[in-house]
This record gives sequence, structure tokens and C-alpha cells, in this order.
Amino acid sequence: MGPTLSPVPLQTWGGDLGVEYYSRTAVVFFVLFAALMIGIGILAGRYQTNEEEYFVAGRRSGILVVALAVFASVQSGWGMIGVTGTGYLVGLEYFILVGGLIVFGFTGSYWLLGRKMRVLGDVRNAITAPDAMYYRFQDERVRLLGAAAVLLGCMGYLAAQYAALGIVGALILPISFFEALVIGLLIVGFYTIIGGMLAAIWSDAVQGSIMIVGGILTAYYVITNSTLGWSGMTSAIQSGNPQYFEFTLLGGDGLMAIGLIVSVIVIQATVAGQPHAITKFYMVRNVSVLKWGALITGAAYLATTLYWVAAPFVQAAVLEGTVADPGNPDATLPLALIEWAPDVVVAFVLTAVVAAIMSTSNAFLNMGASAVVHDYIIEYRGTELTQAEEVRWGRVTTGVLLVAAGVIAGTFPGLIFVLGAAGWAIFAAVIFPCVAIAYNWRGATAEGALAGGGSGLVLTIVLAYGVEYLGLSLPYGFLGGQVATIVAVAVFVGVSLVTTTSEYAELDDDIRMILDLGRITGSPEQPTETIADGGTDTEQ
Repeated sequence: MGPTLSPVPLQTWGGDLGVEYYSRTAVVFFVLFAALMIGIGILAGRYQTNEEEYFVAGRRSGILVVALAVFASVQSGWGMIGVTGTGYLVGLEYFILVGGLIVFGFTGSYWLLGRKMRVLGDVRNAITAPDAMYYRFQDERVRLLGAAAVLLGCMGYLAAQYAALGIVGALILPISFFEALVIGLLIVGFYTIIGGMLAAIWSDAVQGSIMIVGGILTAYYVITNSTLGWSGMTSAIQSGNPQYFEFTLLGGDGLMAIGLIVSVIVIQATVAGQPHAITKFYMVRNVSVLKWGALITGAAYLATTLYWVAAPFVQAAVLEGTVADPGNPDATLPLALIEWAPDVVVAFVLTAVVAAIMSTSNAFLNMGASAVVHDYIIEYRGTELTQAEEVRWGRVTTGVLLVAAGVIAGTFPGLIFVLGAAGWAIFAAVIFPCVAIAYNWRGATAEGALAGGGSGLVLTIVLAYGVEYLGLSLPYGFLGGQVATIVAVAVFVGVSLVTTTSEYAELDDDIRMILDLGRITGSPEQPTETIADGGTDTEQ
């Protein structure tokens, strides 16, 4: 029997967070930030005249804005609050895996899909991940599967953000978790509903910059003001909890079970299966600049891993008895800031956490709405809508999705990291094989997409959500959603190998061209780069 995770206390989202804090400065920062986001939403709302503007920002965004938006959508309340809290429990190895592998995940997503999706957006006017699935397999059932995955995945991933939003909001404002949750939902809902994806990418650029500065400030003050320093922190943990620094992958019996290790690796390896990356590739003005995207995205994300420094220092301080254990691992980052940073820094960093949550939230709200309006109502059902109706239905659906995710956030019994991993897994189990693999493998078939994606979607719901609500657990620390992802990819490949629908020779010429398109530069026979950069296919 292999090692298992130590018992993890359930999130007490609606109760005592174990941290006492109030600052007028933090309230002022929060109000100013909220006003800025609302202003961006109102400004962007002036450009929302049709579904292309509302869902893909008119395909006119620069690479810096898009790359920061990709990073800001991934680094979120799940990454900053949830990862820090889980790392406080399970040790250093967890941070190395999450931080190290995510950069390879970003690189892989740009390499596998960046150029291909940008060209697909031009030649087929694709605006969603299910669009990419349909054009690859020419099967409306595949589109419907993709729309269901995006909608359900968005609800789970958004719920993780809103759980973190309620926690941070309850710290900043003198109100309860649930009251903070409602206020946060109203703010993010307003500017997302009004401004669409354009508001999302504009706000992402602002929010991403705030997050980077916040990470630097967090690391500086935690290290310098904790009184422990690096050596003191290391000594305290080695004396009181030596397993914290041990590595299961290297044969140790650390706190991180092998199943959790595998699950974290699966999460990082499936960044290319996240719809927010695919949709943002559609938005780039010029395909030729995509080569810089992975560098910008990865560097920005690594800067925000500095928030995680809080975990070992809080662990050491609790062992030393200088800081009281809050009893809630997701309070680790706020506790470190309150204990060791000046008031103005605490206020700024808590605002940065709110920025991370909202930057992820607006993008996923927009994608969930597009799955309903564009993929289901317009494409799958064939309903004709005017341009004004497209935008109106997008806004209504965004509001409904916001409320549904808020309800999940207020009732889910597990940790933020587990909730976020479940939402991530729904995307990965369906979109990763059906888009990331399928656009790079001629042998993928519609039968494989339906069997693999369908089984992965059902298994994720059963294993990720069912296990949590029923209070059960998987052996060796496996996360249910990531087990489902592994099964989905295996079924997709296996069924594709023995079926023939959607073979390469049967695809339309433009889709075959995209499959053949070089991942770094366009193919000499098909100079598609000029098309996506605003030229024609006759330009050299």
C-alpha cells in the first residue's frame, strides 16, 4: 500500500476563517479597484455590437495583451489562495511540480495550438473551443459535447474563484463570507455582462500587472519580516515536520502522495485543453507574433509564484508557536500578509488576489455564455438571431452562469484547490483530446472524440464532484477529475485507432491545411501566416 495524504481539513468558507483583520486602506483599495473594473466594462460595452465583438474582442488584440490575459486567466484565486493553502499542507515538492510544469504547459499550448487556432479563426470564423471541435470532426454531436464541457467546466472553475473571492472579501470588508461573495459577484458580473470579452482582456492586462507586483511584495515582506529568515524557516520545519521537504518522486515518504503527484502533472500537462487559451489565440491581431506569447505568459506566471513563499514560512511559524494555526489552509496567504507585511502592502496584495480572481472569472463567464449562445442556440439548434439578440442573450446567459457558480461556491464542502481541479478536469477530459491532440494527429476520429470526451465528462462529474459531496476519497491521493482525464485520453486514442470517421482524406481542404500547418512557421505550400496577418494567400 503506497503512501496516502494526511487528512485535509474541509474548507470552512461560511464560518470562522481563523484570521482577524480589518483595514480602511484595504477597503479603499478594494473600492478603487472595483470602480476601475466597472469603468472598463462600461467603456468596452460601447464596442459590443455582435457576437464576434462580444466573444473574441474583434480579433484585434496585440500579443502582450493576449499573453497577459492567458496568464491572468490561469493564475487565479485557485492558484494563489488554493495552491498556497494546499502547499502549506503537503510540502515543497508540490510547489516545484506546480510551478515548474506549468511553464511547460504554457509552452505546449502555444506550440500545439497557437498558430493553428489563429488561422482557424480566420478561415472558418471560429470563436469558441467547440467550434474547433466541430470543424475538425464535422459532427454536431461533437460540438454539443464540447459546449456541455465548456459550460460545466466553467461553473466548477468559476466556483473555485468565487470561494476565494468570498474569503478575501470577508477579510477586506467587515462582512461575512456570504455577504462578500454576493458583493464580489455583483462587481464582476456587471463589468463582464456589459463589456464582454473585450472588457475581459483589457482588465486582464491591468489585473495581471497588479498580480505580479503583489507577488514581489509578498515574498519580500514575508522573508524579511517573519524574523525567521530562510535558515530559520528551514530549521524549524526540519525539526518539527521534516516530511515537508521530502520528495516522494525521489523515494521519500513525504506528505505528498503519489496519486496527487500524478494528478498535478496531469493538470499542468493539459493547459492546451483549457478553452480560455484557445479562444484567446483567436483574438491575436497578427499570427507572426505568437512566438513571443509563451515567453511572456510563462514569465508572468513565474513572477506570481512568489505568493507561495507564504506557505513554508507560515508552516515554520506555526511549528515555532509564534503564529496561531488558523485551522483553515486556504487562509495561509492572508495570514502571512497580516502577520508580516505593512498595512498598505496587505491592502495592495489582497487587492491583487481579488484581481486574480476577477481576471479569471470574466474570461470563464464569457466562455460559458458563448457555449450556450453560439454553440448551442445558434450553431447546434440553428436558431437565427440578430446581432443585438446575440449580445443580449450572451449577457443573460452570463448572469445565469454567475449565479449558478456562486451557489456551488457557497455549498461545496472541499478545498478551493480540489474545486478548481474539478473544473479544470472537465475541460481537459474533453477539449484536450478533441482539439490539442486532434489538430496534431491525422488519425483522430469522431467516434474517438465522442467516446473519449463523453466518458471523461461523465467520470469527472462522478469522481470529482460526487466523491467530495459524499465524503469519500480515492486511494493514493488521486484527484477524481484527473483520473477521468487519463481515462478520456486513453479511450480517445484507442477508439480512434479502430474507427475511420473524419479521416484526414475526408476533411475539407482548409482543415487539412491547418493540420499540416507548421507549429512555428507556416508551411511553404500554404503561406497561411499572411492570411492571418491580414494579407492574402498569394502574398509571399
